[in-house]
Amino acid sequence: MQFKVPKFLEREAKIVGPLSFSQTIYFAVAGMIIIVLYYLLPFALFLLLGIIIGGATIGLVFVKIENVPLPQVFTQSFSYFLSPRIYIWRKKEPLMPVKLVEKKREKKEEKEAPLRVSPESRLKKLASKIDIGLR
Repeated sequence: MQFKVPKFLEREAKIVGPLSFSQTIYFAVAGMIIIVLYYLLPFALFLLLGIIIGGATIGLVFVKIENVPLPQVFTQSFSYFLSPRIYIWRKKEPLMPVKLVEKKREKKEEKEAPLRVSPESRLKKLASKIDIGLR
């Protein structure tokens, strides 16, 4: 039995026009902050902060770095800078594990070898004289 696998599973659902839910939330929060600033600050300061907040919001919503959204890039960079970095070298394991087998060594009994005497040695001549009885 074959099943159809849906494509583009990593895409967020579009809620408001071309904007996803998280993008809509970014615009809503930025809009609320700008409205509060309009009533609290003088017009020149409001205009300056409004442009900065609007530009930052547009950057958060639409900018992607290597196909990664900007909020996710910020999250990853903060977690990298705040986490401890310990570098541990680990030897790579071979693809097929090698099993070490220790062979049992048999102990050889050492037999006493008979004394070997060189044919030209004086000891052999002396031995033959003793056997014969010569002085």
